[in-house]
Amino acid sequence: MKMKMLKNMPIRLRLTVMTVALLTVCCVGLTLILNFSAIKMATIIDATATIPAQEVGEDQWIDESIPPASSNMAPSVSSETFQKAKIGFRIESIIYMLLVIISGGFLTYYLSGKALKPLDTLNEQVKNINVHNLSETLSVPLTKDEIAELTGTFNEMTDKLNDSFMMQRRFSASAAHELRTPLAVLQTKVDVFKKKKIHTTEEYDVLINVIEKQTKRLRGLVASLLDMTNMEDNGEQSSIYAKDILEDIISELSHITKDKNITMTLNCDNSVVFGNIDLLYRAFYNLVENGIKYNTQGGTVEVIVNRLSKEHVSIKIIDTGIGIADKYKQKIFEPFYRVDKSRSRQLGGTGLGLSTVESIIKKHNSTITVTDNENGGTCFHVILNSGS
Repeated sequence: MKMKMLKNMPIRLRLTVMTVALLTVCCVGLTLILNFSAIKMATIIDATATIPAQEVGEDQWIDESIPPASSNMAPSVSSETFQKAKIGFRIESIIYMLLVIISGGFLTYYLSGKALKPLDTLNEQVKNINVHNLSETLSVPLTKDEIAELTGTFNEMTDKLNDSFMMQRRFSASAAHELRTPLAVLQTKVDVFKKKKIHTTEEYDVLINVIEKQTKRLRGLVASLLDMTNMEDNGEQSSIYAKDILEDIISELSHITKDKNITMTLNCDNSVVFGNIDLLYRAFYNLVENGIKYNTQGGTVEVIVNRLSKEHVSIKIIDTGIGIADKYKQKIFEPFYRVDKSRSRQLGGTGLGLSTVESIIKKHNSTITVTDNENGGTCFHVILNSGS
């Protein structure tokens, strides 16, 4: 019960109580030791004072026949006076002990208030933080102590929260826009179609084609959104030959290389990666497919796999396509972000592909980076764990 009450106290009061308790133990112990030592010393002095002085003869033997001189007898202290002195000493020591404890308690309370003032200031600043001012940073004290370190850490946390919050807002706005656009097209076509009572076969065909096209777009968008939300669990993970996954992907995508006369090559050793085969297949399928879609006529897509160390395997997807400007490289992994929106829509992109890829790679505790290809184009570099 006492420990619970202590935990519920403010830090300042808790620190004062603990300090007073420590002072009490130290002062009581010191007072007891001083009383014991003082009484023991007084007893020895009192006993010594009552022993008569005796003369010593020339041969160093005590001559008991010579009576002690009255001048050699030390005055003795009465027992009553001695007892009063002891009681007085005890009372005074207890009074001084209480004064030290009380003074120490008040001094601790005052100094702890001064020491915890920056913490109170931080608390007031934190109370004013909300979703609308997450970008505002708190002033860091110049003391370079734990409170300054805590303030800095809090600023870093709010920066990350603000980035996540802004990304979530962009995601929501983009998702609403992407869903609204095909729905608006469908609604417009239906409204125009309803204004006429008689329709030709061609008009029916046009309406059906529009509905089919926009429905396909909606299905792809919804499927991509579901893929992103259904990746909470990595599923069953196992050791996989990277070559098996990549060969299947290249074989499956070979049919879309004919229009642009794209050449795909695979340079792969026998490296083994550890993860979920379905998620990794989806990630590398997307990367290779993008390398084909955004490539130039007669370009190439090269996949290179090699072991970096016992724990890591490097997989590079290099294309000779249109490339990505430096200012866009950090944004392409955001949901719905497109470098060229019109081109992406023409190619059937939803803007969720690379975001899904990054989510899959991160769930495997791995990394993905994007750089420029020396011969023009883009290089996506994935470093996977081998599970060794």
